[in-house]
Amino acid sequence: MKKGILKVDGLGEFEGEFFGKETEVSGEIVFTTSPSGYLKSITDPSYRGQILVFSFPYIGSYGIEEEGESKDVQVRGVVLNRIPSIFKEKFSKYLEDNGVPGIILNDTRKIVDFTRKNGNKIGTIGNARMDNPYENNLVNEIQVNQTHLKKEGASKILLVDLGLKGNILKFLNEYDITIIPYSDFSFNKIGDYDGIVISNGPGDPSHPDFIQFREELRKSMLNIPMLGICLGHQLIGLASGMKTEKMKFGHRSINHPVKDVITGKIGITTHNHGFTVLFEEGKGLKMRYKSLNDGSNEGMQGENLLTTQFHPEGGPGPRDELGVFDEFRRMIIND
Repeated sequence: MKKGILKVDGLGEFEGEFFGKETEVSGEIVFTTSPSGYLKSITDPSYRGQILVFSFPYIGSYGIEEEGESKDVQVRGVVLNRIPSIFKEKFSKYLEDNGVPGIILNDTRKIVDFTRKNGNKIGTIGNARMDNPYENNLVNEIQVNQTHLKKEGASKILLVDLGLKGNILKFLNEYDITIIPYSDFSFNKIGDYDGIVISNGPGDPSHPDFIQFREELRKSMLNIPMLGICLGHQLIGLASGMKTEKMKFGHRSINHPVKDVITGKIGITTHNHGFTVLFEEGKGLKMRYKSLNDGSNEGMQGENLLTTQFHPEGGPGPRDELGVFDEFRRMIIND
């Protein structure tokens, strides 16, 4: 058994069994309570820059055959309590092939309790220097190329990729979709499309690299049906003149209750975010969704515009998507 060390700023060192790629990494320590969907979690681009701790005590029970949210492992490291021996070698090889280290240790609950009380901290696997990942534009670490998913006769959608989860495409498969990186987006391009989707992604939405993108969003918002998901929601909030702030430990799991304040409907939803929009009246948008755990904003609406902080496409987790994609479809039809 190879021994590995996890260091958590303010908490100390934990010795466990090393698996995956034998390398040293630094990242933000975050946790998820999800008991399943672990392959979808570690391949979710929204986890870029983070060392993911699974609080559920038994991870890996169905191997690594699950379809990921992207083709690469996105987390910087994996921490778990126990993995079944039958899949341990395959899981380790999978991480190794993706250049990602992991630690198996007994103290995952202690780390989760500390995080809930003290907020997310920087940690390392090995002796790497503790660097704040949010100083970088994490979206730029994700390889995005322009892609056209052609569908004859269908409405044309421009999908701005900030770290797209693959599951979102399954809910947009009725459209003719052009996917572009955020750096290629401009108001001048929207005339060729019937609607725009701004995807999820990692990092701080207030990063200065997004200033120009937010300005292009601001000019586009009232001119074409638009749907923003997770980071897309946050960037639309900033483009509207609101502010965002870093949450104490974020929302990352598959069991968060969200209320649609217009219809009264409640859904159990998937989350993966560490920043939140500080909703303000008078910015041209209305509150649409609200977290029933902490009251934080979970989505907004405007004329031909809808945003969600939660992931209506699920993956992992439930698909109580609260009619989000149907509403986007209606906006396109009625525009």
